[in-house]
Amino acid sequence: MKRPIDVEDFALFQLVGRLAPSPSGNTLLFELQTCSAAEDTYRTELYKMNLDSAQVIPFATNGDRNHQACWSPDGRRVAFVRKDQLGSQIWVMPSDGGEAQRLTTLVGGASAPAWSADGTKLFALAQVSEDKQLEFIDTKATFENQKAELSKRAEAWKKNSKRYRRLYYKRDGEGLSNHERAQLVEIDLATKAVRQLTAEPDDIHSYSIAADGKTLYFLRGRDDDLAQQYTDLYRLNLETLDISLVNDSLLFQQIECSPVDGSIAAIATDEAAYETYGFAAHANLYLLDAEGRIERHLSKDFPDDLSDHTLTDLGPSVPSAQLIWSNDGHAIYVLSEREAKVDVVRFTLDSSSHGEVVFTGPFSAYQFAVVGHHVVAACSTFTDPSRLYTAKIPEQGFVRRDRRPTEPMETSPIQSDARVLYAPNQDLLANLELSRPESFWFQSEDDWWVQGWVMKPIGYSEGKTYPVILEIHGGPHTHYGTHMFHEMQWFAAQGYAVVYVNPRGSTSYGQEFVNAVRQHYGEKDAQDILNGLQAALDRYAFLDGTRVAVTGGSYGGFMTNWLVGHTKRFFAAVSQRSISNWISFFGCSDIGPHFVNMEVSRDGIQDLERLWKSSPLAYADDVETPILLIHSEQDLRCPIEQAEQFYTWLKYKGKEAEFVRVPDASHGLSRSGKPSLRIQRLQAIFGYIHDHLPNV
Repeated sequence: MKRPIDVEDFALFQLVGRLAPSPSGNTLLFELQTCSAAEDTYRTELYKMNLDSAQVIPFATNGDRNHQACWSPDGRRVAFVRKDQLGSQIWVMPSDGGEAQRLTTLVGGASAPAWSADGTKLFALAQVSEDKQLEFIDTKATFENQKAELSKRAEAWKKNSKRYRRLYYKRDGEGLSNHERAQLVEIDLATKAVRQLTAEPDDIHSYSIAADGKTLYFLRGRDDDLAQQYTDLYRLNLETLDISLVNDSLLFQQIECSPVDGSIAAIATDEAAYETYGFAAHANLYLLDAEGRIERHLSKDFPDDLSDHTLTDLGPSVPSAQLIWSNDGHAIYVLSEREAKVDVVRFTLDSSSHGEVVFTGPFSAYQFAVVGHHVVAACSTFTDPSRLYTAKIPEQGFVRRDRRPTEPMETSPIQSDARVLYAPNQDLLANLELSRPESFWFQSEDDWWVQGWVMKPIGYSEGKTYPVILEIHGGPHTHYGTHMFHEMQWFAAQGYAVVYVNPRGSTSYGQEFVNAVRQHYGEKDAQDILNGLQAALDRYAFLDGTRVAVTGGSYGGFMTNWLVGHTKRFFAAVSQRSISNWISFFGCSDIGPHFVNMEVSRDGIQDLERLWKSSPLAYADDVETPILLIHSEQDLRCPIEQAEQFYTWLKYKGKEAEFVRVPDASHGLSRSGKPSLRIQRLQAIFGYIHDHLPNV
């Protein structure tokens, strides 16, 4: 018999990550992320699949994490990043198996390996100290002494005072800046000698090597206080090491050089669009020449974003955007989201700028590779977080039309020939009873169509009514989509129905929709959420409208705080990693000034009246709903002082409130925090709601 999902079951799922097909196209390396509840941590291993037989065998499994695999040009070796006691270093091993060899012993570690055209060298990114010099671990020392030296350095960093000159000096999940910058290095395979190629004043975010093997392009943050947001395109001559800025008219996210000529594909946003839409601006696809000049805006007429902003608590740590050339250099493939689902889209260099959906289905792709005439993609469904699918690329794909928010949704055709290559969670899911979310649409403010979902409780019985938990996502420029959510499945397993919606400000519904929340937090976005709840109550008789609780994190935490100050609709609320005061957020968050200016008030801290009126703390006197605030102590995105302020004022005014402080966790607790802390968080959310559930 199947059983309901349990609170710790997220640790049992295996999640496919990045994909790396061999040059011959008959073998696929892929990452597989697992969770060890016993060790209270996560592991990532590399597996190898024969694409003809779909046979899967382990490839690189030692250490804590093996990832970012890349094949040598001749397909005989694989370079990858392994994290162990000496940090993240570059390793290489034969593609048919054998002993892995460590290539780097850098104090700050290395990442993002890529092969030279002749296969004799590797390029990588390495952390370089402020004096712009590489530091190496003493290879002559014993392994234990090497570990001890690294531990000594780390301890000294924690204990000593720190001095900063930049506006942005910390980053959530990473901590305070240690004044290191990611720089390009070159590794000689024969000698293991590491040569530093750049000494830039800001981080190099990513890079790509031109087809001629003599030129390398990289993205670097601008050397001003907005380096966290802006990246420009530079060219490095690998023979002379001369560096030149070739394009600063676009804000680049990712680049990939053509395999056949000097062209460069770029996912980017132009500065005019960024000034208009800020963080809500759609990413677009551009074709640049070897000098960095824009040849074509390939996605000019494409209606959707070229990214994946889907939220889930069952997802691997992978990039949210991908960019892949066809082998002949005639087409470029990208991920694109549309109405809560993510597909693979093709842009050809000799056609219009509409783009064609060439891989779609009752799932969302989150990583993909192009292998010959097929797409291989890691995908998620509502009831399976990770599967590998493959399908033949059609000669002609589906062209999406532009849709205004007042127009009904568009149903895309579902690809019928997609087949499953690998389903690592099949046996686990065969024993779990899950609730399948049911999508519904409703018209909200301004007659805009908004999408929502309802999940029936496990053990649902016709004619009965059930208490409801309303979930609100973070961002706000993210979305709920075709992904399995362990948290919601567990709430359903406890006998609760779950309702969630994508209010205006969410991604995947067009540029107008995602931009609508900016400068208007707590206005029509709040109405979308309440209207969605009411639409669900009107449509589904099993939802008990007299027993509704609310919870959400980040922007969802802001909205939870906001709603309880504006309505008495809920019997309980749980606010997570929230925002309560935009004025202090401006000065305390790792992205505070830029985020507040872009999202809340264009005048930033100079408009104190607007910031205060947009802050939930301004309405705390009106809160009557019992509320629990959960916040991570190392959260640098929404610092814990945000919860402290809200909690302190509520308690001072005699309100019913509780506060859970989570140690050793950042803003990403619900997705990547220690498994034990994730369990405690879930138990705290549900326990508070269930303890306040009114009697029938």
